[in-house]
Amino acid sequence: MHPIYATYIDELEDGLLYEPPERTSDIQFPPAMNTLLLALWLLLCAVGFGIVFLAKNPIAGAVVIAVPTFVGMLIKPTFALCILMLVLPTGAGIGFRQAFSLDRAVGLALATSFLINAMLTRPGIRIRHKALWVAAALSVWIFLASLPQPYLKMEIMRSFTQFQLVVLILIAYWILETNSERTFLWALRSYVVGMVGTTVLAFKTGAAIRAMHETRDTRYAATLGSAIDANMLAALTALAFLSAIYLFARDKSLFWRAVYLVAILFLPVMMLKIGSRGGLVALAFTMLSPLLFVRQVLRRPTLAVLLLLAILLASVSVGFLIKRRGLDSSVASRLTDVSRAKQAIDFRMQPIKKAITSAAERPAGAGYYSWFERTDSLIWPHNDFFFSLGVYGIPGAILFTAFVILLMLTVKRMPLTLEKLYARAVLTFLLVMGLNIKQLSAKYYWVFLAFVLAAERLSAWRAETNAEDIAEDVDEDVACFDD
Repeated sequence: MHPIYATYIDELEDGLLYEPPERTSDIQFPPAMNTLLLALWLLLCAVGFGIVFLAKNPIAGAVVIAVPTFVGMLIKPTFALCILMLVLPTGAGIGFRQAFSLDRAVGLALATSFLINAMLTRPGIRIRHKALWVAAALSVWIFLASLPQPYLKMEIMRSFTQFQLVVLILIAYWILETNSERTFLWALRSYVVGMVGTTVLAFKTGAAIRAMHETRDTRYAATLGSAIDANMLAALTALAFLSAIYLFARDKSLFWRAVYLVAILFLPVMMLKIGSRGGLVALAFTMLSPLLFVRQVLRRPTLAVLLLLAILLASVSVGFLIKRRGLDSSVASRLTDVSRAKQAIDFRMQPIKKAITSAAERPAGAGYYSWFERTDSLIWPHNDFFFSLGVYGIPGAILFTAFVILLMLTVKRMPLTLEKLYARAVLTFLLVMGLNIKQLSAKYYWVFLAFVLAAERLSAWRAETNAEDIAEDVDEDVACFDD
């Protein structure tokens, strides 16, 4: 290596995290075996869907799909994470007689896979992100804050739900940290496919139409499930859109790029049909936020062109929809009526004010279920920070703030790569969206924060690889010059 670049490489390596090939959570199989198992699973899934839609036997078809899927999840945590991402857009509403849900089944399989493979493979992993420790501390505080509340049993159950969410982010983080970049890409591929697929399937089965009738406006508020509202559906859709842009830039496969292009064109249309003002504002701010980092963007003109292309394609798709079919009158009114937007802001400001008052009166928090009784509010605060402040008190707000700051610092110290831009986009969207709704009890919120943290290792690895390539090119150029 030429001496001119030796110092630069040394300084870069100080902040890099290497990726040893033996660092993996999966039980290793030969590549041919992996391909065979995947092909077999896809075949069985096709048979199961055939039984569901052609033979009109949903229960038998679900069993044919579920059994090999469950076995595969137990064997490979990476596969388990991909299945989690695939079903995440359903809204956790697919169930059997309200007794057993798809969401619960996937969560149990993922946790079981984590325990089995952690004992078998024992991949050495150190929780190096302080944000995860703060998230765990927040979960502990939520449990402690629930003890003096009047609805003790319900509050403890709610604290257990929060504990499960923190465990989920730890498992997702563990899988992403102990496997190669392919796991990161495949998990996001699964999410994009799941988001587009469940939305299309919802139209075909009429689930989206039923959701429209269940809302005050004629707008979309669920995919296959009914456990999410319009704002959360908008967040799920926007995260899939951002993931599709990242994958389109990173993935070299023409087939997958065609899939991402469909998502980039289709998902912004869904954002309009959902009619979430907060979701649209958060997505617009996220897409335009690179303007706040002009110097960094100018260092990577290819990325700037890609971003402009994504904005152009999304705008063309939305414009084509409005020109050909237009929007439902209630959705159009919702998005354009200034007085209605002002009323919504005034309505949501009331619980925020009450959160401040409640924190002064009850520094330990008003409680999740006793919030309504103690504050006479009709809704929880539609804001992550003020929700933490009012419901979980001043310690909850401090821990949440520390958690957010640590996440921001993680993204800030990443080298400038596609992974950094993606992590910054996801975090920006979630933080801006959190000004409009509460997301601390949402699964997608914690899962995608695991991707933000895991992106640091990939970003460092990419920067290291690029630096080595640059150094090799310079050595060759200098050698030619010396000759």
